[in-house]
Amino acid sequence: MKMMESVGGELLRLPSVQRERLLQVLGDLAEAEGDLARRDFLKSFPFATGLVEDPES
Repeated sequence: MKMMESVGGELLRLPSVQRERLLQVLGDLAEAEGDLARRDFLKSFPFATGLVEDPES
């Protein structure tokens, strides 16, 4: 968890345009991913790193 928080902290320093692009790319990769575990990881990455709020919180 510490590593994801650290990564998230660095990603939050990106300009907003780059953060939005990263979120778009992660979504596109998740849609194209055939492996369920990888797809779930890609979909959860923005929430795990704090780039977006968890909809369940």
